Amino acid sequence: MNGKYNIILVDDDFIFLEMLRESLVDNPDYNIVAFQTGEECINHMHLNPDVIVLDYYLNSENPEAKNGLEILREIHAINPQAKVIILSGQEDGNLVYDFVRENATNYVVKDNNAFENVKNAIDDIISKI
Repeated sequence: MNGKYNIILVDDDFIFLEMLRESLVDNPDYNIVAFQTGEECINHMHLNPDVIVLDYYLNSENPEAKNGLEILREIHAINPQAKVIILSGQEDGNLVYDFVRENATNYVVKDNNAFENVKNAIDDIISKI
């Protein structure tokens, strides 16, 4: 790895978001920025993130908030090459297919291994940059 990599984390669950951030903050090569809405992520695409970790359900604070699939489409409209890891409690095959069709880089299920799986997915993407 060379230099710093910009990582954006997006999850509406503040506690989960902070736990995820804490699980990654030990890596000195990562600049980590966290947001609780997809709209905030879109507004910060000027940060040129190397990786975005995006939750699917983003409406716990704002029922009108867009979901992760809608935000993924907006991210790719801004930067078609953006590397986005979807993070979701949903194991629905149709939902996974929707994200694959929209060129999500990876899909991680929120389970007991989620933090480690996200870290591994980020490392995999960074190793190919």
